[in-house]
Amino acid sequence: MIQTEIRDGILVATFAPWTRPFVRRAEMRVPLTAIREVRVEANPQAVATGTHAGLLVSGFIKVGTWTGLNGVRRLVCARRDLSGVRIVLTGRTENVDELVLSVPDAPGLQAEIMGANA
Repeated sequence: MIQTEIRDGILVATFAPWTRPFVRRAEMRVPLTAIREVRVEANPQAVATGTHAGLLVSGFIKVGTWTGLNGVRRLVCARRDLSGVRIVLTGRTENVDELVLSVPDAPGLQAEIMGANA
């Protein structure tokens, strides 16, 4: 669904072609300096609450943008069988406050981002 890498101080999240209509982009680029916090989430789908624009298959997958009642806008690409990361940004970047991403090695991605951001 998604591939992540750090290039030149920027976290690059590249979305699979089938997810792009729901997230409305091919990739998301976030400078590491704009990342305030990275949390590992055992069930990243549960983080996405509120109104949404995108794909929702209840209990299985969420892909798109979710806006919570508190106004926090999350870009979500999460599935049931993968843990993930919740990346909290210092300010709104590309009209997003947080990223919620299912990735194969969530603790590894967390360590990579926090290590590069140190």
